Amino acid sequence: MKQYEDFAAGDVRWLPYLVFFNRTGYRSPVVNTDAGGFRLGLGPDGPCSLLENRPDGEVNVLLGGSPAFGFGATADEHTITSALSRGERVPWLNLGAPAFNSTQELVLFMLHRHQLPRVRDIIVFSGLNDLVVAGLPDARADYGQFFFSGEFFSQLGVPEAGQQLRQPKWALGRLAQRIGLSSGAAEPEEPRTPTPEERVDTAVAQCARDLDRLLELAAPTGARVHFVLQPTALWTGKRRSPEERALIDDADRKMAAVWDLFRPILDPAVHAAYRDRLAEVCAQRSVSFFDANPAVSGDEWFFVDLVHLNDEGNRVVAEALRTGLGLGGDRELEGVG
Repeated sequence: MKQYEDFAAGDVRWLPYLVFFNRTGYRSPVVNTDAGGFRLGLGPDGPCSLLENRPDGEVNVLLGGSPAFGFGATADEHTITSALSRGERVPWLNLGAPAFNSTQELVLFMLHRHQLPRVRDIIVFSGLNDLVVAGLPDARADYGQFFFSGEFFSQLGVPEAGQQLRQPKWALGRLAQRIGLSSGAAEPEEPRTPTPEERVDTAVAQCARDLDRLLELAAPTGARVHFVLQPTALWTGKRRSPEERALIDDADRKMAAVWDLFRPILDPAVHAAYRDRLAEVCAQRSVSFFDANPAVSGDEWFFVDLVHLNDEGNRVVAEALRTGLGLGGDRELEGVG
């Protein structure tokens, strides 16, 4: 986990369209990324990623946030993508990124679609981050919210409420002032915290919109699109192993403010409502839906904190996806890449 802390340390890598993305060319015994920031995985012919040793034939794609990226795995070969590739002819490419919401996942796929060979299956392994950012101010306005939004607008030169207006250091910051992101007007009222029910409404609407666009992008390829609701230690209802108790208690002490963002939506009742709404969204679009929480609900050690899986958790989830979604085999693609 210290290696992941090092990976996430330093300045945020700000980018057009995506807002931010993973560090590039990172090398360590635990986590490695290619020149674009995509994590390496172990495919049938060895380590590969979108921009490093990319396979020539068909591929599968995993989209999502930090659990899809493999935050918590002891090595690249123990991520979900590597586990899905094991014993299969068609490798899985890891397009996961810590802190991404569903819109960023969609935009990332769109920006790199031209670099992909024929795509067989696309899994969106996601759901939690949309719920988290749905609790941030202005989550229902314009294009929604995203992680690090406060730091992002600070970089633009947009002051927080109550701060004196200063000259932005970017031209874009001056543009932000003109369009009203900061006008020097009276301080806005303290934003009301959305209820869990409102957060579910916002997250489901955002997911449905982004899933529609992903289906449009995937349609010409003949690829199947699947949505997987990622597991959390509280949504599974599992009894914590001794290792999970120690790790989660330690995280609570050291990063209480971080986990406070998650707690309102980690209630099992929120999970049930969210799961059912997302399943309905997927059914309306003929997209296969899979809730990964039951797969890791046993007494074993699966989590390194409330939301990230260890090696065994990744392996068990991958096997559940292989069976539950009918992955692998010799299915012929209907479209062209």
